[in-house]
Amino acid sequence: MKQDDLHSPSLCGYLNFFHILGEMESQNLISLQEKKIVKQKLTVKDPALLVFLSKQHDDNQMKEMLLSYISQLQMPISKSQTQELSPSKKYEGQILVMHNFILDSNCKNDRLVNQIVEQYVPKLKLTGIQNFTNQNQMNEEFRDKIQKLRRLLYQIDQQEEIDITINQQLQQIYQLIKQRYSRYMNSLLLLMDEKVEPKDIQEFLKTFLNQLIGCTSYGYIIIKEEVVSLHRDEKYEQLDLDEQCQRELQNLTNITEIQQLESLRKYFRNGEYILKLSQTQYFTMQLDQSFTQFVMLASKYKYLDSIIDLAQFVIYTEQQIKVQYFSILSIGDTVLEIGLEIVRCSKYLLIEQILSIINGQYQIQQINEYQPSVVTFKFKDSQSQYLFSTNMDLKKPQDLIIYNQVNQLYQRYQQFIKQCYERMSFYKYFLRSKSLFMIDFDKQGRLRFLSKALPQKIKQQFNIDKTQIDQTYKQIFNSNQSMIQTIETYISNSKWKLNQQEDESNKIFEIFIRKEEKQFKGFTLIVSENDWVRRKAQPPNSGSLVKQQLLQTETMDYIKKLEEFNPDIRNSVVAMYMPQTQEFNSVQQQSQKTPTLVFRKIKKDQVVGKNSFLFKQREEEKKSMKVNPNKFNESHLSIKEQDIILDSLDFNIHQINNMIEKQRLVWSILARGNFIQMFGIPSEKLVTFLNELETQYNMNNNPYHNYDHGIAVMQSVNCFVKQLLQHLGEHLFNNITRFCLLLSGLCHDVAHTGKTNAYEANSLSSLAIRYHDRVVLEQHHAATTVKILRDSSTNILCNFSDQDFRTFRKQLISNILATDMQEHFKMLKEFESRIEQYGNDPEDLSLLCGMITHTADFNGTARKWPQSQLWSEKINQEYRAQYEDEGKKGYPQQPFMKDLDKLHVMSKNEMGFIKVIVRPLYHQMNIFGKGAFQICVNNLDETILEWDKLYQKGIQELEQQEQQQKQESK
Repeated sequence: MKQDDLHSPSLCGYLNFFHILGEMESQNLISLQEKKIVKQKLTVKDPALLVFLSKQHDDNQMKEMLLSYISQLQMPISKSQTQELSPSKKYEGQILVMHNFILDSNCKNDRLVNQIVEQYVPKLKLTGIQNFTNQNQMNEEFRDKIQKLRRLLYQIDQQEEIDITINQQLQQIYQLIKQRYSRYMNSLLLLMDEKVEPKDIQEFLKTFLNQLIGCTSYGYIIIKEEVVSLHRDEKYEQLDLDEQCQRELQNLTNITEIQQLESLRKYFRNGEYILKLSQTQYFTMQLDQSFTQFVMLASKYKYLDSIIDLAQFVIYTEQQIKVQYFSILSIGDTVLEIGLEIVRCSKYLLIEQILSIINGQYQIQQINEYQPSVVTFKFKDSQSQYLFSTNMDLKKPQDLIIYNQVNQLYQRYQQFIKQCYERMSFYKYFLRSKSLFMIDFDKQGRLRFLSKALPQKIKQQFNIDKTQIDQTYKQIFNSNQSMIQTIETYISNSKWKLNQQEDESNKIFEIFIRKEEKQFKGFTLIVSENDWVRRKAQPPNSGSLVKQQLLQTETMDYIKKLEEFNPDIRNSVVAMYMPQTQEFNSVQQQSQKTPTLVFRKIKKDQVVGKNSFLFKQREEEKKSMKVNPNKFNESHLSIKEQDIILDSLDFNIHQINNMIEKQRLVWSILARGNFIQMFGIPSEKLVTFLNELETQYNMNNNPYHNYDHGIAVMQSVNCFVKQLLQHLGEHLFNNITRFCLLLSGLCHDVAHTGKTNAYEANSLSSLAIRYHDRVVLEQHHAATTVKILRDSSTNILCNFSDQDFRTFRKQLISNILATDMQEHFKMLKEFESRIEQYGNDPEDLSLLCGMITHTADFNGTARKWPQSQLWSEKINQEYRAQYEDEGKKGYPQQPFMKDLDKLHVMSKNEMGFIKVIVRPLYHQMNIFGKGAFQICVNNLDETILEWDKLYQKGIQELEQQEQQQKQESK
């Protein structure tokens, strides 16, 4: 190593230097001006500073060295900083020399005073003379000389201080605005935790708003059906909407101080503003006094739409966290884009601040056209037309300095905005990455951005305890000194090449240096999770197999992260939808006693076949159908005017008590779709078919899985198909596919036992034995449907060709098997991946039909609240009965079925079920259908909020009971 290298600064030294310097300023150990001068000294490579940076020092040593270095500097001082009794450091020694010289010589001649003036006037300040003059030792003549000197100094001081004061103010406002807006993306770090809860998101929104527009607190007003609700601090209250209030809200324009509104002022504090978003939505905010100007400038500079977009994003996000589990990817892009737009608009605040500083000395005015005879400030992209000064003369050095500095600061800020755009593009890529994690550090080594929450695997691998705002890389890797050494060795390499590890296939991280115009701007650590694609030595040759494995891996990763970030779902109904449910609940099942297998005794008269009791009973029913007035028959076949409700989710099967009317509505759906005439379905066979379905559905008297549920699913399929055809075009389905979808919905749960697949397998039921514990009930439903269709008396497909029947049967079985709960996540991820590339090939059509049937299976939850609640109560009746039965017979009990009779338990279970299972399903279908399912999504959101109210009510009742029990025990 060369001797010169020992004294040359390392890049790590620079990192530590900037970090310590910024910390000293924040701790008020040094001023902003001192910090600026030290950085200037570093730019010109002051040898004294370079020595500091050539070695590694701890923080306290570096601070002491910098304080000592700064104390030896001669700092320029402005008039605003000058105090009569505190002389400038820069001139203290010179003043003392002059003071002693005057006293010792007791000089009386003009020549000596003139020499003093010539030597010190350009440098001295009046305050220094005042401080060191002892008038008791001077005669009258000498005092006159000093007064003369004082007047001369004062005149020069006034002339010079203009430049220094304005320059400092311009630098200060530039640094203040840039510092505030350069760190807006740091707020995302608040969301980079293993488990993000609604309170974390709300804290992020507050920080995000504060960094961008100086909003310290916010709320919003919603007008819905003439009811005004004020949402603020996680609470809401209803306001009185009288005519005056309604008139004041409708007449609002732009941003208004709420105290100016007589009808609303009693609800708000001084200094709160209201922003009109629409006729029914308003945003309220308490603004930081120093940044109120930025919001109020929105109309002048035409960026009010950007403020409105920000407010709408905040309202939307706060509403969404109540109805779905949160994912950083879901809002990451929006946060970056909206934040960057506000950063772009912040240049207008800089313009206004600059003008407010220089306007006192240089009168700035605005004109509509360029005038070459005056000094014009060129603020590119501003909305201010032309700004010019009436009394600025660029021939004067001080005016030229101010003019150049204003232009320079604005150009630097434009460059800063450009850098933000580049960073955003870089960040967006890693937000979408599946297996790569980006940890970005600024030039001071502080954490600037994290693409997503680090999983436990990576934290353990790198010994990372936590990641927080303003942490340095040394703090993050505090327990991993070898990693710190690797980072510092790498970034100190002047060549800045990628760190090539010995084994490229096992590489788990890379380091990238960020630089602009050869200046170090920070570094980025890219960490790989090493997914299966990188581990596998020889990937499969088959393209379809690779795609299938990728989809399976992506699905399992999604489920793993869902489970990791929301551990509550392990004991919820969501567990039923996880692949390999038995392993998923292994911990809970280990606590169960060993199940006692009960083999059922089958009586001879119940043997399946033509001699069975059930078969004979159904045959008798078929014979009496035509003459039995209580059974649906051909005389009931008629379409009524009110049947139009069958095309809407407002239809409520629970309001229809007559079974004949229910059967007629099923027939009406087919008749209004022209399927009976189209496929030549005999009325007699259709009537018999529907009666047989009713018998099979209701044979077990299930509260939920009965014929009403089958009709409701069929009716919802009818609505969904019509909505999709309306939004996407008639080409989407052919007639056989549409008919098959309706029949699949009607038959998908026929002959349901009222128990889950897990129960069937644990009880070794005949169905579980027949289907080898695999998709037991769904296979049973499909087989039962086909069996009914094969019977000559119920074969409504009798006029189908052999090819059409095979096609129909294949689609029917596929649709019914799509309702298998454990296929939910795989199907959802596959459909999500195909939305943009959906075509007309059989695989896409089969997936779409399966999604429609599966989605319609949850139609009860997606209806309006009162009806949705009723469907939930019915399914929970079945769960409670199964849990009790499992306990009696010693079968493993499902944890989510416990205590469903308690309001807060059932409410929490329903919320989790809708957020994780139902809402994502309808959300993806809504994206595919271009808004065709929006009413369902809205209903789901409302239902979640209603269950949340019941949950809070249940918790309150529970707390009251506990308090009452404590009092009684006393």
